[in-house]
Amino acid sequence: MEARDRGLEFKVGIFVAVGLTILAALVVQFGRLGEGFKSYYSLTVHFADASGLLKGSDVLMGGAKIGQVSGQPRLVTNERGVDVPLRIYDFAQIPAGTAITVGSSGLLGDRFVQVSPPGGQPKGYIAKGGRVEGAREKGLSDLTNDGGALVKDLRGAVAKIDTAVSRLNEQALSPTNMEHLKETFANLSKSTEALSASSKKIDGVIDKADATLNSTKDAADKVQLAIGDARQTLQGAGKVMQEARSGQGPLALLLTNKDVAADLRALINNLRSHGILFYRDNAAKNAPPEPSPPLRRSR
Repeated sequence: MEARDRGLEFKVGIFVAVGLTILAALVVQFGRLGEGFKSYYSLTVHFADASGLLKGSDVLMGGAKIGQVSGQPRLVTNERGVDVPLRIYDFAQIPAGTAITVGSSGLLGDRFVQVSPPGGQPKGYIAKGGRVEGAREKGLSDLTNDGGALVKDLRGAVAKIDTAVSRLNEQALSPTNMEHLKETFANLSKSTEALSASSKKIDGVIDKADATLNSTKDAADKVQLAIGDARQTLQGAGKVMQEARSGQGPLALLLTNKDVAADLRALINNLRSHGILFYRDNAAKNAPPEPSPPLRRSR
């Protein structure tokens, strides 16, 4: 019986030891106790305001924990703001140009350090033990302060609008100005009616002017035709005069040949005496006989 009891106790002891070992491993892995078994490098971040950031707060990059705040924020005497010491896991390298801010889990959640690497391939990494500049995201208190300032500005704007409206009611919209405004609109209406009547008269004048211009254009066309005819007549007369000067043509014949001139005179006399229907050639009969040449006397 004693050997059997010892065997059972040994098995129970082994089971308890294995359970305690597993429990210890879970505590080390998922609890803060395991933080002491990991290797870190230090990094200092300068913030203008790190309110709400406590020792032991997480350092997150892309939602994954890469370290923690190793101490309370320290006031910097020669600069404005505080320095926050961080412990970063050795395997976590932070690219150069990364934005490090103080974030919060919701409006009322715990504060943490948010690491936001830049896009693209990293050109370098922040040196271990270095010091970088950080920023602060707006939380509920910041939003409250901004909202208070905004409300104050809105109140000032509303007060100015109220003052402007009061002045407008007292000065621009006074009963006297309203009467003047009514008179102005009435005069404007009369002027519009007069302008409409004048525009109708102007339309009639324009129509008459169009008709006058059209008749003037027709007269000008006729004048141009008459001028063309006159030019042709003058050209013909000039040609006749030129032929007369040169001794050619009918005019030259009338001017230089006495027989032709006498025949033309007889024709005109017969037409005057008998007309065209009863034309008779009496000019030759009534013509005076030509004088006979004088006789020569013989000696």
